[in-house]
Amino acid sequence: MENEDLRNQVLEACRGLAACGLGAGIGGHVSVRYRDEPYFYMHVFDRAFEEMQLEDILLFDFEGRPVDSGRSPSLGIEFHHGIYKQRPDVQSIVHSHGFWITAQAALARAPRILNNVSTVFYERTCVSPNDDFSSIAKALCDDDIAIVIPWHGAITLGGNLGEAVSRHVIFDYTARMDVTLPPDAPQMPHEQCADLKELVEKADYYSETWKMIQRKAKATYDGCRVIPVVF
Repeated sequence: MENEDLRNQVLEACRGLAACGLGAGIGGHVSVRYRDEPYFYMHVFDRAFEEMQLEDILLFDFEGRPVDSGRSPSLGIEFHHGIYKQRPDVQSIVHSHGFWITAQAALARAPRILNNVSTVFYERTCVSPNDDFSSIAKALCDDDIAIVIPWHGAITLGGNLGEAVSRHVIFDYTARMDVTLPPDAPQMPHEQCADLKELVEKADYYSETWKMIQRKAKATYDGCRVIPVVF
């Protein structure tokens, strides 16, 4: 039943997020669906992304129960299996409380689109009033790839784990621009959003971003934990 490849992918994702400055504290989670089965891999609650090890990655069923472990996941596991049930297209989910993501979430709205690589989130980001799945289910549309939880953090979704992780890292960048630029900074016009989104997708930008995150994960892991280099 165990799929070591998926377990290692989740571990790599946790370390990559940590390398990008999104994993210093307890909280936040990464999961990946066990394709064609009602299970998914996610990690335990009591480890930060920076210190995650393979034994911390567990298999769960679609009721949020560990298959063969007594260790506890985050209470937020509810929205993982809830989203997987509601959105069969979603294969991976990432949630974090990164500083810039959380700062943007305090604005209680989707981020402004202020640069080219952020255009993938245009009209594909919903706002859920809470992190319980009953709230998320009502807010989440079929085409959404990101969820803002006001005064809490954000969730990104992907058709594979690399896509969910790379979207999360770029969502953090998008949030940083939104928070630091003045309120009257001009937002990108609708037509330009559509054109640049097509260009970013054609360039396979998010796939290349995932490869970069994987390289960062390896470069910053010291054998015990990730030591991020963040500017």
